[in-house]
Amino acid sequence: MKGQRVVWRLLSAVAAGALLLCGLAGWPRARAAVYRYYRHQGRVRTLGGLAGYRTAESGRFVLYYLPEDGDFAALILEQAEAVYERVVAEVGYPPAERVPLILYPDRTALRAAYGWGSEQSAVGVYWRGTVGLLSPRVWIAAGDPAELASEFRRLSPVAHELTHYLLDELTEGNYPRWFTEGLAQYVEELATGYVWPEAAAAPLDPPLYTLSELTRRFDDLPDRSLAYRQSHLLVAHIAEAHGRPGLTGLIALLAEGVPFDRAVETALGRSMASIYADWLDQAEGRSAQGRNVRLSERKGLLEER
Repeated sequence: MKGQRVVWRLLSAVAAGALLLCGLAGWPRARAAVYRYYRHQGRVRTLGGLAGYRTAESGRFVLYYLPEDGDFAALILEQAEAVYERVVAEVGYPPAERVPLILYPDRTALRAAYGWGSEQSAVGVYWRGTVGLLSPRVWIAAGDPAELASEFRRLSPVAHELTHYLLDELTEGNYPRWFTEGLAQYVEELATGYVWPEAAAAPLDPPLYTLSELTRRFDDLPDRSLAYRQSHLLVAHIAEAHGRPGLTGLIALLAEGVPFDRAVETALGRSMASIYADWLDQAEGRSAQGRNVRLSERKGLLEER
């Protein structure tokens, strides 16, 4: 077992190095091939470590779960199928095969699977070809099964994580971090009406994060809620201005290996910097006037409340 771990770390290091070199050398096809291999190996390793897990399938998903969570299998697959068409339509891509969902029984198991520390409390995660979910019995307080099912349908992270999965599989990782998080929140709200409360409550008071900050160090920004809210509203702004064809057209160019800034200019006819500047003017104007904004689920537009 120890020898296998050493080999895996060596292969991962080689793959990561090759990925970096391909990206630096400007070889989009080679970079995509290395990324695809790296993701595939991560998926194989994750699924191969699920000792004792059972499986249940639907038309588009396969769920891995432990016996104690067997009562939730049908509910989770039902919810995944319910949001599938909307997510696929917004991303513009159906997955090549059944999407693997892994239901972890508790936070300890979820954190261990993805190498998280004790401070992590997410109920869902996408990572290298799999979607991990925390058992609903851990994070939903409900008096009976019907109430739990209702709350899961309302709060489920499946649409959010499925968006990450589809974008990553289609583009082979060719996107900035803020874009995948903004897109996942945008699609999640369209599909289920859910908005992460901490992000929705983050005030848009200047100074906001710059486009460079969002692009270069999204995960290191001190105000995580604000970073997520900005990414959400920025993607919503793109969708409002250019519609679903503009957004899916941008994603299609990313799938071809076109660098993000060039893909934005080609698909939307404007630079990302100018799009951000327009959004910033609107956001700061609303903040100054003391008004909130929300994403209309029906139209996908930013409207004044």
